[in-house]
Amino acid sequence: MNLERLYLDYNATSPLSHSVIDWMKSGDVLFANPASQHSSGKASRKLINEGRTAIYQAFGKSEKDTKLFFHSGATEAFLTFTYSFSELARLKGGELLVCYSRIDHPAVANLSERYWGPHVKFLELVHNDDLTYNHTKNLEIIKDKKDNNPDLVVLYHHLWVHNETGFVSPLEELLPFKNIPDLYIHVDCVQAPGKIPEWQNLSVGDVWSFSAHKFGAFKGIGFSFFKKDLPFSALVLGGGQQQGLRSGTENPQGVKSIALALNDLKAFDVKANTKKREELENFIEGELRGIGGVLKGPRRNANTIYFYLNRLTSDIALALFDLNGLMISAGSACSSGAAKDSLVLLQLGKKEVAKNGLRLSFGFHLSDEELSKIKTLFHQTIERVKKN
Repeated sequence: MNLERLYLDYNATSPLSHSVIDWMKSGDVLFANPASQHSSGKASRKLINEGRTAIYQAFGKSEKDTKLFFHSGATEAFLTFTYSFSELARLKGGELLVCYSRIDHPAVANLSERYWGPHVKFLELVHNDDLTYNHTKNLEIIKDKKDNNPDLVVLYHHLWVHNETGFVSPLEELLPFKNIPDLYIHVDCVQAPGKIPEWQNLSVGDVWSFSAHKFGAFKGIGFSFFKKDLPFSALVLGGGQQQGLRSGTENPQGVKSIALALNDLKAFDVKANTKKREELENFIEGELRGIGGVLKGPRRNANTIYFYLNRLTSDIALALFDLNGLMISAGSACSSGAAKDSLVLLQLGKKEVAKNGLRLSFGFHLSDEELSKIKTLFHQTIERVKKN
């Protein structure tokens, strides 16, 4: 008998949304280069223009004061804007201070490992014991650096929704930082769409970056908004596509998939999904009593549960869950199949289980039937753990 398998790794890659699948089935998928002047090229350009309009509308943004460009995903966006502000500081003959968290996505945290020039410095942001940002302390540190170097340019990377834990860091809490001259906020919005009620409200920031495969669109494409008056130097140069913001042949199919997936997200009830997550989380917490634990923060998204087993490292636990029909992921990156320490667990002082972090992340609408199946399979898996 075939084992029913449940995919619970949406934070890594979500399945294509229903509208994207229906569109692909229709066969109305354009292939021509949108820079071409013939009819097929113009049709591809029209598809991109319509997609851009839909994306602006989804987030209540306007082309009058906000620029939008497409890239390969948020990893490229982080590199692009770090490079751009590095150039700004260099051309001004000043310095750039890049602020980040050690528990950010590696695409941000690892920026400090790259040499950008002697004019680029890095500041690791301070966290409270519950992993929330210590905004008071961080503000004090940055103000002090700015007082000692008035020409300092500051690029502040802010992780809105944490990919491992689902912890939410509200944008409104960043308002005091905007009082610092030459400080620019880049918001990592990758895990926000469809997972927090305010995902469409880009209330604070200067740059907002997204990866499409996190919310039901194609892989290999993402987009960033940024304020029109923001200094900008393109990372990818070439044919001058996208008004020179990012060269390279544009991807009309990818843009269309983003517009369709964002429209589908509007139909989901984030608060209802949050209640399902809370119910499942309480169930898992009970199942793990005495053999593991669940991380709970002050603000959470709607679909993510982060937990650990006391005696099993993540690589072994993943295989066991997979054999029992639950496709989940490790709470930290794995290399060559070997478990690595989770920076989240280390930050919380849980060194003894740092290699044991696990993440369960489900879709934008969890039905009662799916919830029941997850509980059953999770219980069966934990029973096997207890016997060993």
